[in-house]
Amino acid sequence: MDSLDLRDKVVLVTGGARGIGFETARLAREQGARVALVDLDPGIVGESAEALGGDTLGLAADVTDLRQVESAVSETIGKFGRIDIVLASAGITPPKTTVRAIDPVIWEKVIEVNVIGVYNTVKATIEPVIESGGHMVLIASVYATANGVINTSYAASKAGVEALGRSLRVELEPHGASAGVAYFGFVETDLIGEIFDNELADAFRAEIAPAFLTRKMPVGQAAQALIDGFRSRAPRIIEPPAWRAPILMRGQVGPISDRQLERNPRAGEFIRQFEERDIGPEAAPVNPPVKSGDPYALGGKTVLVTGGAQGIGLEIARQAHGRGASVAILDLDQDAADAAAQKIGPRAAGFACDVTSQEALDRAFSGTRERFGRIDVVVANAGIGPTQIGPIRTEGSEQWNRIYGVDLLGVWRTVRTGLEDVIANGGQFVLVSSSYAFMNGVMNSAYATAKAGVEAFGRGLRAELTPLGASATVAYFGWIDTELVAGAFEDPLIQRIREDVTPGWMTRTVPVSKAGKVVIEALESRQPRAIAPTEWKGLFYVRGLIGPAFDKRLDEDEAIAEIVPQAEDRAGS
Repeated sequence: MDSLDLRDKVVLVTGGARGIGFETARLAREQGARVALVDLDPGIVGESAEALGGDTLGLAADVTDLRQVESAVSETIGKFGRIDIVLASAGITPPKTTVRAIDPVIWEKVIEVNVIGVYNTVKATIEPVIESGGHMVLIASVYATANGVINTSYAASKAGVEALGRSLRVELEPHGASAGVAYFGFVETDLIGEIFDNELADAFRAEIAPAFLTRKMPVGQAAQALIDGFRSRAPRIIEPPAWRAPILMRGQVGPISDRQLERNPRAGEFIRQFEERDIGPEAAPVNPPVKSGDPYALGGKTVLVTGGAQGIGLEIARQAHGRGASVAILDLDQDAADAAAQKIGPRAAGFACDVTSQEALDRAFSGTRERFGRIDVVVANAGIGPTQIGPIRTEGSEQWNRIYGVDLLGVWRTVRTGLEDVIANGGQFVLVSSSYAFMNGVMNSAYATAKAGVEAFGRGLRAELTPLGASATVAYFGWIDTELVAGAFEDPLIQRIREDVTPGWMTRTVPVSKAGKVVIEALESRQPRAIAPTEWKGLFYVRGLIGPAFDKRLDEDEAIAEIVPQAEDRAGS
């Protein structure tokens, strides 16, 4: 694909009134581009546009509102006639504290702005970018790959942006357009003050991370990297260079750093300090710290499973019951939950629950406590996929947001609801992610974006729970022999991808009993990960190398070049 000369191109930048967005826009103007700055505050974005001068347009829009972004895009095209390059830069960062201490409204707002806002930007600009053969860059972060302890909402959001960007690039390629993902470390912007002007967070960061990885870099360095990435249509932009090796070796570096964090007593002291500061002295842990390998007997415990009426959830519940646990089955349909509980045995009960509803979760958890007296293990398994796979371009926003809401926010709300139970009882969480957390989610972007976020959330959650005597496991599954997978394989386009694009062993199905077994084994030894089938373990550990290689293969694959337009045509027919 040809490189991009910025002269006379139109560049739209969200979060463009300040920081990385503004500086990148300034450099683009110097290269002869026309620029549309999009930001929340009309006064500030107007001043920023005036400061750049010439062919610069300042537009006020809230990126969490698709209609407002579409309006900004229409105004840009009305003014300049086209859009060639899009930089999705708008984002916010939360106060640094634990999952237990953070205001849930703030946690979800970070997700809404940083993920839904980026998705809305992509959705609103994808047609003009395809028309111009242009390029998009989605700003993720090194937090897409690093442990997000005391920063879980941000890490979950940026992991999701990475997954979205990888899918997007493959889906744009057949149309002569492209996309990339930017991973930045700590950039000297107004936002950085919210990260570094925190004495406790600064001390914690100094304890857990090498100084060369947390050194602040000038905003101009990030902006120049973006300009260079626009020109070359780079799939990845990583700055500062010190982060390039850790990101490429993330499959090995991530588990090692997670284990070091888990076993660092000083890290545990900091977690307790955060909670005492933000919750109060009553937050002090009642259980000694735990670590990987510590035995955990399920007999006599209560295990709550969302999405437990069928598939993997039902199998985890069945096997936990077989180990002597009492089991609460939560599912959308009360009759299905009751039938599953009856099938499992006498120490099982069913509860109707929509995991996106806090009221429903509170009611189901309360019912579980009343029935069994306690909750020790919470398995956040509930999830959905698309009714029919399709590219971002033609998939309806309502479906995309529904999948993301269930699969990411449903997990978050489930965890929050059971957090005090699990901590009080020295218990565990299981967060069901997917192999899509680290493989390309082409034509399944909502699912991949959510599952990448679940993984990031689970890693940070485990680090925060360990010093309190509790733990968390992330489960990664490939193709498990469930009704959901069987239905997916009936889709001729999925079958074409299996036959012509993906190596056969990567789509091999395994019995649902295997998925249940690896989760139970992980619980019984407090392991950080449960992976099935076995071959996905190898892919997990080489993900930083094989992911970019597989993405490149998809970019150039002739079958994908046919399948993506076919899926778009099917959606429009």
